[in-house]
Amino acid sequence: MEPNEGDESVIVISDTELENDSEFSVLIVENPPEVVAGTSKEKSAEVVDEECGLAITYSKKGNVMPHARYDCMEQSFTRRENDTSEPVDNNLNFCEQCYCYICDKPVSKCEFWKVPSLCHCNAHNKSKYWKAHRDAALKGTLSMFNFNLVDIDAELRRGGELLQKFSLVLAVEYNKYLMGMSVPNHTIPCTCSCHNVFNVFCEKCLINHFDIRLYSYTAVFELVDNFLCQADQEKPKAAVVMMMGAAKEILFHKQLSQVTNTDLNLMSSTPKLAVPFFMHRIANSLQKMLVLSDFPPCLFDKLKRFYQTLPFPSFCFAFTNSLNVLSWDDPFLTSILRGQNITGQRQKKGRKEVLWEEIVVIQARVERMEAREE
Repeated sequence: MEPNEGDESVIVISDTELENDSEFSVLIVENPPEVVAGTSKEKSAEVVDEECGLAITYSKKGNVMPHARYDCMEQSFTRRENDTSEPVDNNLNFCEQCYCYICDKPVSKCEFWKVPSLCHCNAHNKSKYWKAHRDAALKGTLSMFNFNLVDIDAELRRGGELLQKFSLVLAVEYNKYLMGMSVPNHTIPCTCSCHNVFNVFCEKCLINHFDIRLYSYTAVFELVDNFLCQADQEKPKAAVVMMMGAAKEILFHKQLSQVTNTDLNLMSSTPKLAVPFFMHRIANSLQKMLVLSDFPPCLFDKLKRFYQTLPFPSFCFAFTNSLNVLSWDDPFLTSILRGQNITGQRQKKGRKEVLWEEIVVIQARVERMEAREE
């Protein structure tokens, strides 16, 4: 076989006595002359392995591969549990192949490498604090669902990324709603003659010309509506994350006591009207997805537990138990579907339990069973 140009010459020497004189004690592996000429300029260092009786007279230094900062061989690293006030000792320095343990990207691209109170340069894998910080950074918005890293696939990660972008834009629009908009007060027509005479307001009509502040929730309504429409087009895992995240955001929106826009009959005018409208839409979509989609049992349970932690205001109490949907492998549901329990009741811990599901859930179950011809 023809040797490659990248191969180097290696001389292997054995110091043991050979029983067969025909065997060589020195074996020379040669390269073509042009390769030897190119490598002869490099320095050689003899390494002797006494146990095996081998001596390697030439070796090539390996390439430095990307690594975490705490594993760097060129720069020393000092481990601390949770020191974020400032860089510790030599931790600030790094080589070209060092990666940030928290951001999981090259140190040169880490925005918080030496920022006080963050100091990613001190992060390492032996600290519980830094491990938790890394998990939160890798999960992003998905951390509020208490998912494990092994549970997060491409669908969930996409849903989390879209939710994070939506949350940032929503915060800006909601802040505009809280600030309101100042407009002239034209509710009382002014007939004072001072306008024609002096072109200014007199003391008698000044009260008619005060500016009032209006608060309109319409821009927020349109933003949430577009995001939910986008979620309907995504795959089930991404959609369920987007909808639950949107529900958590809008449930924190407050109804202001000040004057709102003049058309109070619009669904989009105030949070008190808009939020229940969105929650009804979100709850129905989530119920269908939990029935029609084959979510892993662990993911199914975590989604339901997250929904139960949402801060429902008084005008949304009707949606508190909307996600009490039984999984297909639930023993109670299975016994009813198989005809083993025709009453739909059972005794659990001394109390009678009745299976009751909303019409949306029942229709979804019928749709799935018909599709599978069960």
